[in-house]
Amino acid sequence: MKLATGWLALLAAISGAAQAGSPVSGKDAFEARCSACHAESGWATRVLKRRLPGDQAVLARRTGLTGAFVKVVVRHGTGSMPQIRKAELDDGTLDAIARYLEGPK
Repeated sequence: MKLATGWLALLAAISGAAQAGSPVSGKDAFEARCSACHAESGWATRVLKRRLPGDQAVLARRTGLTGAFVKVVVRHGTGSMPQIRKAELDDGTLDAIARYLEGPK
């Protein structure tokens, strides 16, 4: 229950920051919106580990990701990854997540 409450608080904070025009942290947005599947022990990470070497399955540690690739996969989906529409994840938040994943590891 505490975990669910924490997630709701983080989502509310990110949503409030985006509405107030404040920059959204890509790391915070990734943790709030993506880590349920893409964290170290997430379902999507386990699937990716079957196809990718080493730490490349953990997106936050993966090298060679480009922001453009992240955005295409998020908006169009691929394999088990569903597409995420703008109504579910706004462009500003997606940009922040893409920058975070593209950045230095």
